[in-house]
Amino acid sequence: MADWAKLPNDLIAHIANRVKVIEDFIAFGAVCTSWRIAATKDNFDLLSPQVPFLMLADEHDDRYQEFYSLSKKKVSRKFLPEVRGSKCISIKEGWLFTVVNNTGEINLLHPFSRKKIHLPSQKALLNFHDGTGYETNHWGYIDLAVLSANPSLTSDYVLMVHLYGPDICLAFWRPGHLNWTHIDVANFTAGVSALVYHKGEFYSMSRSGKVQAIEFAGPNTSDQPIVKTRLVVETDESTLNPRVVEYYLVELSGALLLVIQFAISTCDRTDHTTKFKLYEVDITRGELKEEIKTLGNSSMFLGHNWASCIDTSKYSRVKPNHIYFADKWLNYSGYLDMSAYNFEDGKIESFYPGPGRRAQRLICPPPWVMPSLMK
Repeated sequence: MADWAKLPNDLIAHIANRVKVIEDFIAFGAVCTSWRIAATKDNFDLLSPQVPFLMLADEHDDRYQEFYSLSKKKVSRKFLPEVRGSKCISIKEGWLFTVVNNTGEINLLHPFSRKKIHLPSQKALLNFHDGTGYETNHWGYIDLAVLSANPSLTSDYVLMVHLYGPDICLAFWRPGHLNWTHIDVANFTAGVSALVYHKGEFYSMSRSGKVQAIEFAGPNTSDQPIVKTRLVVETDESTLNPRVVEYYLVELSGALLLVIQFAISTCDRTDHTTKFKLYEVDITRGELKEEIKTLGNSSMFLGHNWASCIDTSKYSRVKPNHIYFADKWLNYSGYLDMSAYNFEDGKIESFYPGPGRRAQRLICPPPWVMPSLMK
């Protein structure tokens, strides 16, 4: 029998280069010492698309988190005490935005390396001028966060957040800044449902149905740049009905899509998703194109602060033309809705094996987390 550990180093590196799924790459490095040496970041395409994990609270030990792999159909545990007692918001680039409940401490956390980037506190974010000319203490909580670039790859990025509460607040932070920079929210009085960074600009979707571009000066300007908003498109009034429960903004093949989620409330006060509608946002013309009826070979993942698409042709266990969603709200029954919507026939089925998961110690719904390696 061949001794795989004694293969030539260049051959092992060549094999490592052909592994495209992070889970397989990590397993590759665990085979033996020579394979682990070859399993370096230089031998892996850090920009290759991956299937996100669903992060679930460990039901027995809050120092651990469970990660459900849709492509492998299995759950793995990871020691991650940094998220204990924190609200976690997943960011598409593979990071978590965490807010410690009793202190308001905020960090960006890379869950797979456990690297942290310290940010100004939530208390600092809650102290801002409200138009009266005086600094005021407000209350609320951060429900959205989005990055302009991946902190694993560059230090030149912007983090934008949305504070939900009686006083709507948008703010951003750059590496090196000591505090949050607040944005005039006169055009966001209805609150923001979704944020995305697309082709060099931030875009927001308001709860009143407006898609707006948020523009501000580059990284070499002062700490208080002039921020401007531009109305891109406003949805038709017929779209805004009581059955619309959520909006998402997501990129697909270079285009910006608006995703609308519909649900009905049952007698047990539980919301059940019924369907989704997709439209491409024509940024240049300022209009929504005709409704998209199929995702083709792509599938979409939706969750709290999360919207992403992947090409399923590389992943046999991920179904094409489906939307996998973990609802942003927690049902009154205490169970989490983790389902997949089939665009072809409109059927909705659970994708999580076994019994439903209760929201015992969850401070927020389970986030999708993109597996990634630090550069």
